[in-house]
Amino acid sequence: MRRAALAGLLLAASLAAASVADRDFKSVLPTDAKVCNDADSGALCVWVREKPLATATALWKLWKFSPVEIVSYRGDWARIRDYEGDEGWLPKSVLDDTATVCVRVKEGKIRVKPDSRARVEWTLDQGYSLRVFAEKGEWYEVSDLGDVSGWIHRGSVWGAPPPPRP
Repeated sequence: MRRAALAGLLLAASLAAASVADRDFKSVLPTDAKVCNDADSGALCVWVREKPLATATALWKLWKFSPVEIVSYRGDWARIRDYEGDEGWLPKSVLDDTATVCVRVKEGKIRVKPDSRARVEWTLDQGYSLRVFAEKGEWYEVSDLGDVSGWIHRGSVWGAPPPPRP
């Protein structure tokens, strides 16, 4: 009886690990300022919709480089999930395979080197999105392609990891 229970637990754990590894992450990369141009910052963003229709109720905005997990597809639309677990619909045309992450902790520390003792160059708020350029151990080299660049620990972020090295 114990062996069967242990085998069941091991199987469940391996399936859970596989599902995390098999997640389909995409990045939000709006290229058309008409999609949603934020009046305050001028940054490109896109509205997440309640249904897969351009006229459907807008639920919230996602900014350039926001990582999303694909839940399903319907025609030219993708049902997505964000780092907070909220779901909605985006046009597939604003999604890309670029590796991006967002800060999932209250304060994300961007360091000058991939080392927890290295100097903190930037402290970012939860939800801040970054492009990933490299991976070294438990660290991602990231940038917002503006002022912010450096290394962040993978435990501080959620999203699309960089592609595997050849």
